[in-house]
Amino acid sequence: MNDEDDYKVGYGKPPKQHQFKKGVSGNPTGRRPKVPQDNDLKSILERVGNEVVEINGRPVTLLELNLMTMQRKAAKGDVPASRHLAKLRADAGVGKLDTLCGVLVVPGKMPLEQWSAAAAIQQSKYRVKNVDDELG
Repeated sequence: MNDEDDYKVGYGKPPKQHQFKKGVSGNPTGRRPKVPQDNDLKSILERVGNEVVEINGRPVTLLELNLMTMQRKAAKGDVPASRHLAKLRADAGVGKLDTLCGVLVVPGKMPLEQWSAAAAIQQSKYRVKNVDDELG
């Protein structure tokens, strides 16, 4: 009996003439080489951050402009900007996180005496209670 007579064609069993031939690649040219692209985030940030613009006649990079904007926001009381700027400074080794000042956020309007009391309570968390405690 012939093997071809016993071979049943069906799901997962294509006809012999349509099966892959041994030793012959189905993709003789192979995968095309990957073209290097300059689209990665790091290179874009470096390129854009080093771009120079003029502000009041002074050349400033966009990165410097971004940091100046963040510093102005922090000075106006923007807490997330202040925290982000403090972290950037600490990462750069410019200042320590424990020595940087914080921002007191007081919701709503209140009299000066009440605000001063709230500020004193908030600041007491970060100050040394007593000089003797610090030395002893």
